[in-house]
Amino acid sequence: MDRWRPRSTRMLPLRTERLIVRELVAGDLDELADIYADPRVRWWEPAPFTREQTRAAIDANLERYRRDGMGEYAVVLRSSGRLIGVCGPALRDIEGDCLPELGWELRSDEWGHGFATEAAAGILTHAVELGLRRIYSLIVPDNVRSQGVARRIGMTIERQVTWSDRLHDLWARALP
Repeated sequence: MDRWRPRSTRMLPLRTERLIVRELVAGDLDELADIYADPRVRWWEPAPFTREQTRAAIDANLERYRRDGMGEYAVVLRSSGRLIGVCGPALRDIEGDCLPELGWELRSDEWGHGFATEAAAGILTHAVELGLRRIYSLIVPDNVRSQGVARRIGMTIERQVTWSDRLHDLWARALP
């Protein structure tokens, strides 16, 4: 899998109407561990993440920032400073191609307020500035909530793929 290199590294944080999207830091561990302990958030995993697994996820993203110039970012409410989840593009090997996959995971008590859509839409601007020409999302066919986010940010299903031993719809969108 060839590695993609960003053409520039835009400084975060990114600000939307209600959110701040910034790089994760080690100090996010407590709040993110609380989010990842909810079985509704990481429902596809065999079990909710432990604190150690959450620390490893943060460390993996810190490495992605260094290596790839992007990764999953912290999503923070501007009004309170509360970390409510993550959203961002991470390079993934999808059937032999290295593709920037935009994902989002938010606290279940914040679902239904449009935060995932707002964060993902903001990330699209960041992706353009990084030099990405296309963005993808892996969504299992029965995840109606994530399908709605993908549609609202202009994505459509490109094809079905097997990723992590499970069938996914590969949603895609060209970037300007």
